[in-house]
Amino acid sequence: MWYVIQVFTGREMEIAQKCRDRIMEEGEDVFVPLAERQTKIRGEWQIVRTKLFPGYVFIDTERIEDFHIRLKQIKGMTKVLRTGETMTPLQEEEERYLRRLGLDEDGHVVEYSEGYLEGEKLVVTSGALEGYEGRIKKILRHKRLVVLEVPLMGRTVEVTLGLGVVEKR
Repeated sequence: MWYVIQVFTGREMEIAQKCRDRIMEEGEDVFVPLAERQTKIRGEWQIVRTKLFPGYVFIDTERIEDFHIRLKQIKGMTKVLRTGETMTPLQEEEERYLRRLGLDEDGHVVEYSEGYLEGEKLVVTSGALEGYEGRIKKILRHKRLVVLEVPLMGRTVEVTLGLGVVEKR
């Protein structure tokens, strides 16, 4: 099951690496979900990776209480998200949704997507966003980004993902 740890924004990679090096046990995984997007660097479009959920680190474990005890060895603000007093995993459908976006693969990265506009309708032809057209809230065509609604911890969160609109028909 996937659990979420809140950390200081900007320290996600450092905390995840410390967890992997010091406290992670066999059968567990600690990761920071990433998203590919394109940005212009020195006049050329290049793919870069950014944090999908800034301020959060994900843990895949079946023994969260044990992990939580070990987590106290890591210096810095680390707080497992809870519902009331209970450390709560992502709901099955939330985890399934994120895995389908590509977070279950090596690196836990949502790949860059491409598509085209047919009138006002977006059609995604390749990448992680195939089949998610109905969840896209906003298209930032000239920045090659979209805002996608993602279920997380019982609410809907907006995340920014990379999508190149190749043409408008």
